[in-house]
Amino acid sequence: MKKILENIKKFFKKIDFRKTKGFVLKHKIISAVIIIVLIYSGYLLFSKVFTKTKTVEYTFGKVQKGDLVVSISGSGQVSTLSKVSIKPNTTGQTQTLGQITSVKVKNGDYVKAGQIVAILDGKNALQTLNQAKASVTSAQASYDKLVKGMTDSEALSVNNTLTQAQTSLDNAKQNILIKLKSAYTTASNSIYLSTDSFFENNPVSSSPSFKIDGVSFLNYQLENNINIGRYDIGIMLNTWRGNIRNQTIGDDLVASINNAISNLNMMRNYFDDMTILFASYSTASNSSGQSSINTNKSTASSARGSIDSLISDLVSTLQSYNNTVFSLQQAKDNLALKLEPASEDDLAVQKASLDNAKANLANAEEAYSSRIITAPFDGQIGGLSAEVGQQVSSSDSLATLITSEKVINVTLNEVDAAKVSGGNIVKISFDSLPGLSLTGVVGYIDPLGTVSQGVVSYAVQIKMDKQDEQVKAGMTASVSIITTQHSGTLIIPTSAITTIGGKKFVLIADVSSSTKEFQSSTTKNFSSSTKGTSSRQFGNYQASGTKVFQNLSNIQYPVINVEITTGISNNTSTEVLSGLYEGQLIVTKKTTVSSTSIKTSASSATTNTRGGFGGPGALGGM
Repeated sequence: MKKILENIKKFFKKIDFRKTKGFVLKHKIISAVIIIVLIYSGYLLFSKVFTKTKTVEYTFGKVQKGDLVVSISGSGQVSTLSKVSIKPNTTGQTQTLGQITSVKVKNGDYVKAGQIVAILDGKNALQTLNQAKASVTSAQASYDKLVKGMTDSEALSVNNTLTQAQTSLDNAKQNILIKLKSAYTTASNSIYLSTDSFFENNPVSSSPSFKIDGVSFLNYQLENNINIGRYDIGIMLNTWRGNIRNQTIGDDLVASINNAISNLNMMRNYFDDMTILFASYSTASNSSGQSSINTNKSTASSARGSIDSLISDLVSTLQSYNNTVFSLQQAKDNLALKLEPASEDDLAVQKASLDNAKANLANAEEAYSSRIITAPFDGQIGGLSAEVGQQVSSSDSLATLITSEKVINVTLNEVDAAKVSGGNIVKISFDSLPGLSLTGVVGYIDPLGTVSQGVVSYAVQIKMDKQDEQVKAGMTASVSIITTQHSGTLIIPTSAITTIGGKKFVLIADVSSSTKEFQSSTTKNFSSSTKGTSSRQFGNYQASGTKVFQNLSNIQYPVINVEITTGISNNTSTEVLSGLYEGQLIVTKKTTVSSTSIKTSASSATTNTRGGFGGPGALGGM
């Protein structure tokens, strides 16, 4: 190599560059070709003489135990935990409680829970209290009365009611007998006295004949219906007359009324046919016949109207009778009920009424005592509107109480929110207070997400462990929510892991295959406490530093590929559950180094000057 360089130096000394420059300017194209040929020839010469060698250098680190934390970051604003309106502590409907007699606070005052804000005169509350006491007394008396049963005066009253109901029923039965006889008499007269004259023979015969002198009937069917109807009515009237004669107050009077109504309906149909026949299907041969038609039609219509009145009267009588029977039965049931001891259900109902009255009394007592209005919790008074002499109702707000406790509200996307739980520890910092760091816990996660432009987010409330006066509502806070934390676990850099076929691997130093190299390296690069004479001794090495992971850059070992099982991980580190042990050397970084050397005739292959980094089963790339 040295001889070649000397020959090149002598060559350039012999060149007259001034003549060369003149030649180039006169023969540009030829000069360009010559330069390209020289460059290419130089490249070929360099490739034959020199060679580039690529080697791989590994950065090793120790597997160590430590604490691994997985967290979720976010930001939000500081706000007060809550604010409430200070109102009189009353229950029930809105009511006027009275005038304010004293106001004990001013706007901006800090108050403690239970501290007096205002005092009312309490006159209305006292009136409500007295009414509630009276209601309890009345409900208690009703309950005691139910337990003791019916008094003598109540028994007398119930018996009188029962007697009156029985008398009313007896009178109703007598009235039914009278109504039935009157109905028969009126109905039979409408047949015998009013319309039987329309027949030319004896209408009570087996074949009555409906016939009027000077009149012709044009509807044979109606005429035949009248003749048949008269025959049937004759039989019915004879039967009805017999029943009326033998009717007594002890008979089934309801059945008698219904039978009478049925008889009257038969007669109404009979007179309907007769009226229609006279009105539409009859002609007169002379004026006398026409007069007969008119007179007889009027008679038939009047008879039908009389029958309608009888039916209506009997229906009304039947309804009145049924009402009287019901009243008597109700009086009997009432007496039987009062004679029996109170049932468990009745006692329960009355007891519930008594309990309700007592609850109202308790509310009234509370309302009376609450005329002294106090702060429900520690906080600051704002929006004070209470003035002496002001009339106050249960719905009026006298002031607003703002809690002194502050919280941080942040919003997380659905992926992060799914990992957060109530009680998770939180680290907190503030943009406007760079020197302040606080801790807290997740107090609340809104179960209902909010959708905005297709993105779902969830509100998370964080409670601070310490209320610092520097922190004010509206400030921006950055939070780190710790979702998982494992202590004393094996940890390696996440970048050291390679995934192949769903399995995870790392490269480890194969110390056992190079004991001598290991011993000299440990002597050079570790403290005396880390020296060892075997791979087992090195494996038992315990790190004394404070770093979770230690890189060892100046030692090279052969490496092998091992499969591991991992646990939790964050952006930089991963927990190892199996496959490695504490103190073991793993590859944390792989660097490819290029170097140039002169080719020799002894070897045409590249030699790894660092000593076998791949090894059987070594990982191809990190």
